[in-house]
Amino acid sequence: MRGTFPCSLILFLSALAAAPELPGPASRAASSGPPVGRRHEIQFRRNDYPAVASPARLQAAGLTKAILRVFSDDEKNGGLYFANGSFPVVRPALDPWAGEYAGNPVALWAWMGARKFAWMAEAGLLDREWRAGGTHPIAKLDLFNPRALDLVAGLFAQLARRQVRGILIQDDLTLQRSEGFSSWGLASFSRASGLAAEPRRMLDRGSAANLAWEDLKAGTVTEALQRIVTACRAANAAIEIGLNVHYEAPLTPERARSWYAFDTRAASATAVDLFYLMAYHRQMRDEMRLAEGDNRLYFRRMLEAALKLWGPRLAVKLQVRDWRSSEPIPLAELQAYYDLIPDAVERVCFAAADPEDIDRISRIIGR
Repeated sequence: MRGTFPCSLILFLSALAAAPELPGPASRAASSGPPVGRRHEIQFRRNDYPAVASPARLQAAGLTKAILRVFSDDEKNGGLYFANGSFPVVRPALDPWAGEYAGNPVALWAWMGARKFAWMAEAGLLDREWRAGGTHPIAKLDLFNPRALDLVAGLFAQLARRQVRGILIQDDLTLQRSEGFSSWGLASFSRASGLAAEPRRMLDRGSAANLAWEDLKAGTVTEALQRIVTACRAANAAIEIGLNVHYEAPLTPERARSWYAFDTRAASATAVDLFYLMAYHRQMRDEMRLAEGDNRLYFRRMLEAALKLWGPRLAVKLQVRDWRSSEPIPLAELQAYYDLIPDAVERVCFAAADPEDIDRISRIIGR
């Protein structure tokens, strides 16, 4: 996941210099536990564990939801983890989980990719990116291609008919700055703008072609999101839908729109139930090259901005393992960032975890 927006970072760090010091997490931890009524969830990073983390175990730990990954974007052995009729099935891992959780107070959600499928080889469905003076195919579905959009909407509809209470849409439902240059994308640009589809002009920041291109891409991503939600609800009126959101969006929405074609306001106007903000503190610190104190300030202000945007629709995702080493993040560090979450946040999701992390997570929830 790309993350750094250099211009907005400079502006934000300037604001940090004048910002008042936040109360230390240790003082809060000593005086109180998690806010009353807050719900806690766990997102599992894998789906090949020897044993399913039972709903009874999660409930005893204070967790109300389990989110299971049901896709793999591995280039050679990728596919889906449920029968679908369109894509390869690596293993029907969703079925035993669904049976275990059926009728249980702990909800089971499926975490599903939207367009990044590295194992796909059907060129007509794939997007193209502009690189080194030309377009090159990438292993992502082309959101401008109606057939690709039909395919992904149908796929989510099939998933909505399974024994799951909700679906979490992966953070690949975006169009990065270099993406969208398929023949479908270029034709859509000319038709919508009346301008010649010249990639260099479309990427020239601030130009008429660039502004029209960004508007088109943002609208296309929002339309794809709404199409997925509508397809899911048609298949199962009771299904809940969550969307993974990059951490930059609340504080720098204009950059999120420019770099990812994620329009914060437009997405908020859709029928998405929950916005899962990927508040991954180590990723933020590394990508933005922040000192620890500045990282904590950014973290808190990011969540305050997210609360203003989404209120009770906000779910904050805490990083429980280091992305590079896969080692568990120390309890004290995890606790410090948990304690920076505003009390008004109603949902916290621990991601992406393994079953052995449950006991450590329960120590934070159970204080």
